[in-house]
Amino acid sequence: MDIEGFKKFCEKREYSEEIVEKAIEVVKEFDDFLLEAKRNIDSAKEEDVHNFAQELIATGKNKKENLYALIRYCYFSGNNDMLIALYELLDGSDVLVNLSRELFEAVGEEKGKQILAGIDFPVLGTTSDKKPVITKKVMERLEENLDEKTCHKILVSNLHGIPKESYKRQREKFLKTENVDEYLKERNADFIKTLEKHRDEKTLFYTQEIDDQVIDHVKNNPQIERGVRKGNIVYAEKIPYMTKQFLEETDEKMKQYYYCHCSWVREALKTGEIQVPSKFCKCSAGYYKNQWDVILDHPINVDVVETILDGDSRCLFAIHLPKEVVKKTEERK
Repeated sequence: MDIEGFKKFCEKREYSEEIVEKAIEVVKEFDDFLLEAKRNIDSAKEEDVHNFAQELIATGKNKKENLYALIRYCYFSGNNDMLIALYELLDGSDVLVNLSRELFEAVGEEKGKQILAGIDFPVLGTTSDKKPVITKKVMERLEENLDEKTCHKILVSNLHGIPKESYKRQREKFLKTENVDEYLKERNADFIKTLEKHRDEKTLFYTQEIDDQVIDHVKNNPQIERGVRKGNIVYAEKIPYMTKQFLEETDEKMKQYYYCHCSWVREALKTGEIQVPSKFCKCSAGYYKNQWDVILDHPINVDVVETILDGDSRCLFAIHLPKEVVKKTEERK
């Protein structure tokens, strides 16, 4: 464990003194925790991260800032196994909290609490294998107690809590292009460049390694990230969560597992023992809606066309464009 090197790494990135001190404290705590297993933080694996997360929960230290401190050390040390495990603990951790907030707003806090009565939401640091059973219960309660319109509104309401400001740059890029087709073309080119940068620098794209086969897969499937417009609809699909493993896997169940991004359902795909209602995938539709609302400066509708939870081989979404956007695009042809 190179504390001095890590400190310089943080200072170079102009983190505040308080953040650096806290990060060093957490890093040392994790390294000490691993002594019994005769390992150290530089060789930590997924299991070690999960065990330490349980320790943080038990001591009330399961805070995002502590997990982010460990992530910073991963970027310094290059420990990708540890980095992926930490990202998976954080990924979508606020989804059910945000869902409950939207539920209370839609039906009132009293009725909302009645609907969710007896369901204990997983705390931060809970591993993904514990989540699908909770997701299933929540979805069953929503479907039993809400009409279709209300349920849809809740699920597409940006449950990941991504700030709209995050898409301001995409809005600016859209305004600089002649039409939505040109924007989609440039968006695709930017995405390919991002993947190529990760390949060349041997860094992770979120939780996955990028190589030539991954880039070729994206290039050959323009609906990934870019989306393809057909009339007034842009059809977009997600890049697989673990593309290399997805492409190399032959078992259909495991291919679905490697494709799925959602930490709230993914582990259930391994065994098939828990069937999470596919309506939950409207949460991902909300992810697209949130960004395109900003890009177009206009509220839009997004539908789930295909989903892994229905046995499909991908997750495909239909982004409905306003008439004026389509008209402008067609007039340019």
